Amino acid sequence: MPTIEGKLKLGEREARCTDKLLAIHWKDRRDVYMLTSMNTNEMVDTKKIDRKTGKKYLKPQCVVSYNKNMGAIDKTDMLLSSTECVRRTLKWYKKLFFHIIEMSMLNAYSAYKTVTGKHISLADFQLTLVNEILQKYKSSVKTTPSKGKKIISTDSRLSERHFPDLIPQTSSKKQRRKCFVCSHKTEGKKRTDTLYQCNECNVGLCVVPCFKIYHTQQTF
Repeated sequence: MPTIEGKLKLGEREARCTDKLLAIHWKDRRDVYMLTSMNTNEMVDTKKIDRKTGKKYLKPQCVVSYNKNMGAIDKTDMLLSSTECVRRTLKWYKKLFFHIIEMSMLNAYSAYKTVTGKHISLADFQLTLVNEILQKYKSSVKTTPSKGKKIISTDSRLSERHFPDLIPQTSSKKQRRKCFVCSHKTEGKKRTDTLYQCNECNVGLCVVPCFKIYHTQQTF
């Protein structure tokens, strides 16, 4: 976009061009800058009359063309705004990346409605799509164990059969372990020692209710 800094009066315009591009600076209620590869530097009659001057209200051809065809863009922006995932960031390419993802999902949503004839909200479509992607490409999320302990995947913890067992005793004194669930509570966090553990997960757990919580709750 070339630098066009001339001071214009209302309705005036100035332009710069190459063989393929036309840049226009037009003074409406605000300064309007347009870059086009398909329009000429022509003013088009909008069939309206300027109330102040009584003259015909003219607009650059590129502005008229843009206003005529911008409806799809406005609708796209409106749909994306309701489920937008972009957040403020200093890295511009992050915004661009997530915007491309959002546009891809919107295109998929449009194709889905066309092919199936079903009409669901964009938010419901996105949620369903994300769940199906996670189901298809999910990988085992591994916890970070203490040194010497085996790794147990989240999938195994939640889906396989596990049973509480007594902690093996190595001396006359009863051996105890810290309950994993009690130590990870967000409220009322405290250290609770227990005589029981899950052998498959290799973590100490109170029999009730922590054993059930540990094997049914997604995260801690």
